[in-house]
Amino acid sequence: MREPSGIKHFDALIGGGFPKDSTILLIGPPGVGKSIFCEQVLNRGVEAKEKCIFVTFDTRPEAIRESMKHFGWRTNGNMTFLDCFSWRIGSGCNSMYAIDGLSDLNQLNMVFTDLLRDMGKSDKRLVADSISTLFLYSDPRMVPLFLHDFIAKSNSTDSTVFLTLEEGVHDSKIVSTLNFLTDGLIEMRFEEDKRYLRISKMKDTAHDRVWIEYEVTSHGIVLKI
Repeated sequence: MREPSGIKHFDALIGGGFPKDSTILLIGPPGVGKSIFCEQVLNRGVEAKEKCIFVTFDTRPEAIRESMKHFGWRTNGNMTFLDCFSWRIGSGCNSMYAIDGLSDLNQLNMVFTDLLRDMGKSDKRLVADSISTLFLYSDPRMVPLFLHDFIAKSNSTDSTVFLTLEEGVHDSKIVSTLNFLTDGLIEMRFEEDKRYLRISKMKDTAHDRVWIEYEVTSHGIVLKI
C-alpha cells in the first residue's frame, strides 16, 4: 500500500506514494523547506481522515498551526502534537502531550508511548522535526538507540514516519546510522536562488536519483516537472 504525499508531481516519482509504515529521512540546510514538506504530508493525512502526530522540537505547536494555516492547510480534528519545545522557553503548553526536558530520553519515550497507545492501531502519519535537536540536548550516544525504538514503535502501530535532519551539523557516522535506520532518504538543497530535491533511496520503489527543482508556493511545495 502507498501513502499519497499531497505534493504535486511527487508521488509519480515513487510509485504513487510513500510505502505504508515506512520511515523517511529528510536532510537539508535550514530554510530549504523540510518542515513545509512535512506539514504538507500531514495535511494530506488530515484530508484522508488519518490520525496525524507532530513531534515538535524546534517551535511551539501554535507556530506550526499558524504555518499550516498560511498555506490553507487544516490542523483541526486529527492532528495531535507532542510538544518537546515549550520547556526551552519556560512557556505553558496547550498540548496534553509534552515533556519538561530532553536530557533524559526516558521521559520522552514514556510520553510518546502513551500517545501511541491513545491513538490506537490505525493508519497514522507522524513527523519529528527536527531530530538534530535531540543530538544537541541529549547524550548523542543514546539518540540512535532511542530513535531505533521510536521508529519500531511507530511502524508497529501503522505509522508512516517522517524525520528531518539539519545538513552540516552532524558527522558522517551519525548520518550513516540514520540512513541505516530509515527506509527512505530525501535530500534537499539550495543552488543559488533555487531549491532542489532528490530521492536517494525508497524502500520497495523504483526511482531515479536525479535532482529536481521545486518551488515553495502559496499552496506549498510544487515540483517543476
